[in-house]
Amino acid sequence: MQKEVVYFLATAEFLNISKAAETLGIQQSGLSRAVHRLEQDLGQKLFQRKSVGLALTAFGERFYKAVKDTKQSWEENFKLLLNVSDVPTGIVKIGLHPSFGQTYLPAIIQDICSQYPQLEIEVNPLSSFQTTRKTLEDEIDFGLVISDIKNPEIIQKDIGIDFLATYQRDSGKIPTHFFINPDSQMLGHLLKKHSVLKKVFIKDYELLAQGAVNASFALALLPHSVAQKYSALRQVSGKLVSAKISLICHKNKLLSKANKKIYDIILSACKK
Repeated sequence: MQKEVVYFLATAEFLNISKAAETLGIQQSGLSRAVHRLEQDLGQKLFQRKSVGLALTAFGERFYKAVKDTKQSWEENFKLLLNVSDVPTGIVKIGLHPSFGQTYLPAIIQDICSQYPQLEIEVNPLSSFQTTRKTLEDEIDFGLVISDIKNPEIIQKDIGIDFLATYQRDSGKIPTHFFINPDSQMLGHLLKKHSVLKKVFIKDYELLAQGAVNASFALALLPHSVAQKYSALRQVSGKLVSAKISLICHKNKLLSKANKKIYDIILSACKK
């Protein structure tokens, strides 16, 4: 279904740009532009502003009913089509938070490849906001996020809790270097706080942790789930960022038996 129409449906249901944008996981300005483009394409106004929120115009009411009926019919036919085959094929696209998703990735890849070796896997490091938007727009299949998603189109399942902290090899030496993932949260704040230290940027947290273990002169920013694997590392700061991690997908994905199998594999792998 056209993106602008999906955005229109959410706006019509909430009659509030702010709430609709939050539910869709997009900026208010982007939602307003999408609705305006749809109105231009249709040559009719869909909404009128009120003192509080929005109201559908007479044309907007008719369009909303027609689109909602069409969407329901499409979903029913789509469900029938998806269930023709229950064997996963093609590419599984996964979006994951760069700070808190990497620790789950090895088990996810291992389990998918062992059960369905014919599949290809594409992993995209994305913010929770980007993952939600791309999930809604069917650009990725599954995502690991650290925010609560309020969109009814999204299925969200909690899989764990993690936090970021700084760690150092237990050597008693004063650190001279700061090992950090350039995609980490609080990057600007931490670079400023540790400005006297030389920076070593490593995008993979496992490699970053291994580097910190082998370098007694290094301070490292790591998720606790990674750092706890290395007994030589000790935590030297409090919890800088805590996060509840969730697996998300579009509800229509699970209409397919094949996609449901992949979803169950990912969920099981994340809970190991």
